Amino acid sequence: MCSFLILPLKIYNLIKDKKKLLKKLKKRGPDGTNILEYKDYVFIHNILYFSGEITYQPLQDVENDVVLCFNGEVYNYKDFGDYKSDTEMLLKQYINKGTDFIKDLDGEFTFIIFDFKKNIIIQSSDIFGTKPQWYNNTEDGIIISSFRSTVCQCSGLEEEFENRKIDQPLDPKDILKHKCIKRVEPNKYVIRKLDTLEILEENNVYNFDTKQFKNSYDDFSAAFEEAIRKRTINNNTEKNKIGLCLSSGYDSGAINCCLNKLEGLEFYTYSMKCQENMKILNERMERNKNKYYYDISQKQYQEFKGHYQKHMEGSSIAQYSKPGKLISYYNIIGDWAGVGLFFIFTQSKTDNVKIFLSGQGADEIYSDYGWKGRPIKDLNNPNINPSIPGSFFGNFPDNLEDIFPWPNFFNGLNESFIAKEEYTASLFGIETRYPFFDKKLVQEFLWLSKELKNKDYKAPLYHYLKTNNYPFEPNEKMGFKTKKTSH
Repeated sequence: MCSFLILPLKIYNLIKDKKKLLKKLKKRGPDGTNILEYKDYVFIHNILYFSGEITYQPLQDVENDVVLCFNGEVYNYKDFGDYKSDTEMLLKQYINKGTDFIKDLDGEFTFIIFDFKKNIIIQSSDIFGTKPQWYNNTEDGIIISSFRSTVCQCSGLEEEFENRKIDQPLDPKDILKHKCIKRVEPNKYVIRKLDTLEILEENNVYNFDTKQFKNSYDDFSAAFEEAIRKRTINNNTEKNKIGLCLSSGYDSGAINCCLNKLEGLEFYTYSMKCQENMKILNERMERNKNKYYYDISQKQYQEFKGHYQKHMEGSSIAQYSKPGKLISYYNIIGDWAGVGLFFIFTQSKTDNVKIFLSGQGADEIYSDYGWKGRPIKDLNNPNINPSIPGSFFGNFPDNLEDIFPWPNFFNGLNESFIAKEEYTASLFGIETRYPFFDKKLVQEFLWLSKELKNKDYKAPLYHYLKTNNYPFEPNEKMGFKTKKTSH
């Protein structure tokens, strides 16, 4: 995890309190700050270092007149050649191949390339938009940052999220004030003219194949274990340890099951006594060496909620029940699960845990929060609550193209909970990694036959947990409701 801010030099020179401007950005990248003033722009980068040879940014190729800012991890960067880091690879590949290399990237990332010689800017997301990139096109040039609030501040716009006492995350109204501030959409890279900011091209980062033809879970299971392995190898050091928020559900359980299978890997699990299946959770904890278990009081919860809401980025992200049918908006500030993450990240600092593996994406991609066309938390109710953000609830059709991509696949709840993970971790200099977003794993899931997808709730995870004799309760989804504690 890193952070960046790119803005016109004219705007930068007008900012009086530059230290205050960089304070939030430095929390996301606490291992070094570099500032490059070049031509009419200022490039600011804050690094959080994990693997490869440390490569400070902004990275510049003077001969080709190119500047790069990058955030995230490209796990397959060595496949492109003998590069010292993924950052170096991105710059060299662009100079040698243009944007053709982007479709082959495997990782969680976002980057910006200013090519002054060609008079273009390239802005790229990864497939699921895990690493944030916000921007605003102004008369003086483009402003780009990891934080929407920073773009807002540099644009001279008023605070969007003054209400810091929101009790729940869903709201019927969109409360964003400044529609000029936009983000680079998931699975997109954009090429625009540097001088006019006109978009010249917009392309997909990756195109999934929606044929459903595989009649075994074996390839999915192998891809899942590889997704975990690539996100933990070469990062398990004394300074950058690996953590997992472990619940009694399928998603963190499958990750924990795999972590215990990886030879020589040391990791830490953190659990909370909320609305959990305590029998299952206790059985899981017995298998882990480094484990922490918290039972916070209502007073403690309120205390941490206050800290969380004071510092958290705001959001207003559209939620859908069907494609095009908007039902509500999500705001991170009111998310009680975010308070739980905030608490756990606070506790994990003493263990030097800098990388957390997240179960985000499993609900949205592998089940759409349901099974057999019913919401998983309400399987026996004949009437589906129209306010639930789900469109097909785990009833995959004969032709996947009929529903792909469904609202929660790239956007909706997926976009919302990625934001919760990223911005909570941003406050602690923690990098979140998402094995369920691994492009090879998602592709293996999409290739599964309709029958295998629909066989059980989150069928490939059900199969993985059962095959590995790992404790879980079939068809159970509770969610991480930190606000309802035992005291």
